[in-house]
Amino acid sequence: MDHIEIQKRVNALSKAMLAKGLRQPSAAFRIECNKQCEIYLRWKDVTKVEDIYSNDEFKFIGGDTPEDAFTKASAYVDELPTADEARMRQFMGALANVIDLGKKNGVEVEFLNPLQATMKKLSENILTDQRAA
Repeated sequence: MDHIEIQKRVNALSKAMLAKGLRQPSAAFRIECNKQCEIYLRWKDVTKVEDIYSNDEFKFIGGDTPEDAFTKASAYVDELPTADEARMRQFMGALANVIDLGKKNGVEVEFLNPLQATMKKLSENILTDQRAA
């Protein structure tokens, strides 16, 4: 596998991550002394609001050969939720953060109860996937 093929595979991983709904995806291939070949995947987790500067998610995937590392990385990305599922998880994460922020700041319970009821309903719908019904 030459550097041109490696660049194509890295680009394809980033594109596949974008198709899965990941925000600002990045993929890199790394060779380091005395270690396996490594694929580094990184993206923004927009559901984290506590520290906006450290909301990167990442995954290191190693392999004995570049092909092995790319195969494992592609399988990992393929197993990620679909873009629709990712958007719903993003929404639910943001809603959970709003509920937590309300509790932390002493927002009255009558304002939080409808949000908690919405979160419960969304969670139940996801568990039973009632969108098709």
